[in-house]
Amino acid sequence: MTTRSASRSRQSGAAAVEFALILPLFLTLVMGAIDWGWYFFVDQLVTDCARESARAGSLLPPRPTSTPAQAEAAAQQAGLAFLQRVKLTPRGVDAHYTTVDADDAVLVTVTYPVGSITGLLSNLMPANARATVVMRWR
Repeated sequence: MTTRSASRSRQSGAAAVEFALILPLFLTLVMGAIDWGWYFFVDQLVTDCARESARAGSLLPPRPTSTPAQAEAAAQQAGLAFLQRVKLTPRGVDAHYTTVDADDAVLVTVTYPVGSITGLLSNLMPANARATVVMRWR
């Protein structure tokens, strides 16, 4: 009877050692899934923000009725409103008027700092989510 209890205590010790060896790998996978999931979520929101901003800037009447500054202001205002609507701190929305292929266009670049939520993979995570959208201004 003493041999059975001794063998059980050795097996439970082996299970604890196996758990201690697997735990760091498991936590890295879980924390990585959380961090990358957050990054891809914010990246999609930034893309939607840039698209909505460019659309708002391109819906103004063409020149000479509207100016490029008005298109930039409309794009930036729409981008900030979108970020507030999706509960992200509004920062990093830049709207630039440009000419693309000799057609007037609104170019919007949105950069949003993301980083790591858990802090475990902060060296591997991209620091910013960035999207650029160009829409013709008609």
